[in-house]
Amino acid sequence: MNRWSIWCIILVGAASAFVWGCADRRVSQKSIELAPDLQKILVVTFRDMNTDTGAQVNIRCPLSGKVFAAGPVDPAASTQLTNRLMAALKAKPPRDYRLINASDLWEIQARMLDRRQAVTERSLMMETGRALEADAVLVGHLYRYIERVGGNLSVESPASVAFDLHLVRVSDGSLLWTGYFDETQKTLMEDMFDISAFFEREGKWVTAEQMASAGLARIMEGFKIP
Repeated sequence: MNRWSIWCIILVGAASAFVWGCADRRVSQKSIELAPDLQKILVVTFRDMNTDTGAQVNIRCPLSGKVFAAGPVDPAASTQLTNRLMAALKAKPPRDYRLINASDLWEIQARMLDRRQAVTERSLMMETGRALEADAVLVGHLYRYIERVGGNLSVESPASVAFDLHLVRVSDGSLLWTGYFDETQKTLMEDMFDISAFFEREGKWVTAEQMASAGLARIMEGFKIP
């Protein structure tokens, strides 16, 4: 397809923007190759950051400092994303992955408070990793997970999703790797420069689950195990 044909497609798509969806997408795909000594990795279920911080316009990640626009999080989102994350990890070369849930984290945090130890996100991950003899902890935060209102071809409001992932080394608390996904689907008229999203989604409005799954897959491309 020549350049003129591509521009024709873009212009036609813009004229039909009220139907066709494209995306305002921000994805971090920095790569890491896991060191051989990181054999046992503790995976923390995705945490809804809105439940900890209350109603806020923006939420800052406690590990990276990056700021995300806050929004409602579907109650099923944490389980859905965590399951997909575990599946993505199991598809990579073998490592010893163990899943830990929120109640286990609260128990460890309570012990830290009993010792009057400062409980930061990083120190909690280190303490949790040591308690379970892990080499690293993979932790994710959910900032927004809003389902579309409408169908494939037209919506009243689009899906909107924001989450991140971090790998923390237990021995020293180093942040070894970070990936994030932040997207609200938009019309082609609103974002003509993201034509790839239009073709990728066949001109349809996607669900929050579809959006989040695709975003997680892109992030995990950078999580490499030699």
